[in-house]
Amino acid sequence: IFIGIILFFTHIEIPDLFSGVISNVSNMMGPLSMIVIGMLFADMDFKTIFKDKRSYLICFLRLIAFPVIAVFLLRLCPFSLLSKDASKILLITILAACAPAASMVTQFAQLFDKHPGYASVLNVMSVMLSLITMPLIVGLYQIL
Repeated sequence: IFIGIILFFTHIEIPDLFSGVISNVSNMMGPLSMIVIGMLFADMDFKTIFKDKRSYLICFLRLIAFPVIAVFLLRLCPFSLLSKDASKILLITILAACAPAASMVTQFAQLFDKHPGYASVLNVMSVMLSLITMPLIVGLYQIL
């Protein structure tokens, strides 16, 4: 992060070899995340996913409560005066706020042996529920 900040402020160009590698790795992030989520879906027993009541609370906070608070806070602040594209930028921020739990959480839970099964349940459940909640949060943002 610090190297990136230094490169950003000093306008130093990265050689094509390194920037190509960075670009290729960044292009793989979406597909790799989908592969991990697909592996989790294939390995899950859907009856066990929806049994745990705490998972509902966590998904509610992650997919509804936090994004709704973010929508209201972003609408209260005069960010739209900063740029002509502020509305699009704020929409992207809202999309990030209402996105499901990252599959990276499951990977770290597996790596450090900290309840990887529970992390997988939360990941799969939040992905499934986000199919409903994301359009609702975006609609709320657009209405306000």
